[in-house]
Amino acid sequence: MKRLTIVSILVALWCAALTSSATSTADAAPASRDRRVYVVSESVGLGARTALPQAFGPEWQVTVDGTPALFVEQLESQHVRRRMATDPSVFGDVAVVAGGHNYPYWDPARFDRSIDSMMGALREAGVTRVFWVTLREVKQQFVSASAWRGVQPYFWYFPEVNDHLEAALSRHPDLTLVDWTSAADRPDITYDAIHLNQVGARVYSELIRDTVLGTLQRTPIDTTTAITVAGRHGVPAGATAVAVNLTVDRPRSAGFLTAFGCGGPAPLASNANFVRDQVVAAAAIVPVGADGSICLRNSESTHLVVDVTGAFPVGGGFVPVGPVRLADTREPASTGRPPGGTVVRVPVAATSGVPAGARAVALSVTATDAAAAGFVSVGPCDRPLGTTSNVNVTAGGTAPNLVITETDATGAVCVVSNIATHLLVDLLGAFGPASDMGVVDATRLLDTREGSGANPGGAVLAVPVAGRAGVPADATGVALNLTAASPAAAGFVTVWPCDRPRPTASNLNVTAGTDRANLVLVAPDGDGEVCVFTSGTTHVVVDVFGWFGDGFVGTTPTRVLDTRP
Repeated sequence: MKRLTIVSILVALWCAALTSSATSTADAAPASRDRRVYVVSESVGLGARTALPQAFGPEWQVTVDGTPALFVEQLESQHVRRRMATDPSVFGDVAVVAGGHNYPYWDPARFDRSIDSMMGALREAGVTRVFWVTLREVKQQFVSASAWRGVQPYFWYFPEVNDHLEAALSRHPDLTLVDWTSAADRPDITYDAIHLNQVGARVYSELIRDTVLGTLQRTPIDTTTAITVAGRHGVPAGATAVAVNLTVDRPRSAGFLTAFGCGGPAPLASNANFVRDQVVAAAAIVPVGADGSICLRNSESTHLVVDVTGAFPVGGGFVPVGPVRLADTREPASTGRPPGGTVVRVPVAATSGVPAGARAVALSVTATDAAAAGFVSVGPCDRPLGTTSNVNVTAGGTAPNLVITETDATGAVCVVSNIATHLLVDLLGAFGPASDMGVVDATRLLDTREGSGANPGGAVLAVPVAGRAGVPADATGVALNLTAASPAAAGFVTVWPCDRPRPTASNLNVTAGTDRANLVLVAPDGDGEVCVFTSGTTHVVVDVFGWFGDGFVGTTPTRVLDTRP
């Protein structure tokens, strides 16, 4: 009886919301295939049937089909297949599906089959990109008391629907999810718990438009992108490596990014690991290829942003290596996800290319599949660990960071987390015994949580660095761990020499309420200071881990790649 009751409630509710099939097509002359959008939906998406063409604008042909309370397979048979037979000209390169509220929870495999069948039908119609809108996971604080009572019989399975849509990404490379789940965490968009009011229709439509337009310009899956850096952007012509900040912006699905010197195959290593729709920044030291270029290889389609922050010239003592994967607790040969407090020892010195007597190594360290929010510490195995953080990670999340650390007497480093999490360690390079650099005990230079308060959005903080915490007064660069704590909204943080104009580059991207950290290699100005800009209100924490002399050429952070529209 439960199944019949829930379906009856949904039919009654959605038919009350919209009592007939709705079709809306832009009145403009027939558009080219790359400017046609076909939308098929049940009642939630039909609430935006007028707003959708308005959001895309007159240069787009937008067709909206649908009927309330239909299962996905019924949307296919009653609308998609009918259009294919009677009016195939409505189909172009892009289709949007907003279905799943009417979900066969008693037979989840049926929903998977309906997704696959819908994808197949749209491909038959000539569609090359399919966008599927995720469901709002209703939260009590965002709806009225009556709406909360009304949604009780069925809202519990909405997260399950979203999980099945997420799983479908691996089966369908031409599928992208429109993240209504996150966008709907607000109180002003529905007249009940799920159906759109006028504000909601506008927000919903603009989200679909932005996702479609952004996806069409993303770097495709398994693409290698070459960027010439030598002799440009302040990088010496003979540089052996560059310091960069890599940003992955709204990837289609979980994956990783590898940065390496052009001229050879992409190594089995990563500089940034990410999940769907995440914006993640990671510092890296990347070898420069013989042609003066660095290459990026993305395992999943995504937008890419690259900022150059400095360079290591020939003879400066830095030896690029790899990147080479040294440890991965996810591998079958591993003992599994290390519990919190477990020390993972990682031999480094024996790796091919590491010079004897190396003073320090540059590593990319990633925490993934974390059991809870926590942090990771990295350092020589013969010293205490766990008092400072190199990587901060959220529950279930993935977070990378660049780490510059000394090794112990045996040439090893140790990694420990305060929570259970998988750990990945990749070697990026080593600083030879003659390197003009130094690793210092992590020292806090700034913490706005103690006294000054959160930095307002748009404000700049000047942080004295040179001559403090073991950093020489004439240091040409410093390694800082930058943390944004308790940010009030999504935004970014930029660090640069104070005597130069603020660049458009970013070192850290944040979301509201989530702490983020990233290593920054930056040149102090003539007064030994660096400046920190926050686009939104957030606490700022700055720790120094090391310094560089003549072996590092600091530059004003310069954007060299940005694939976003």
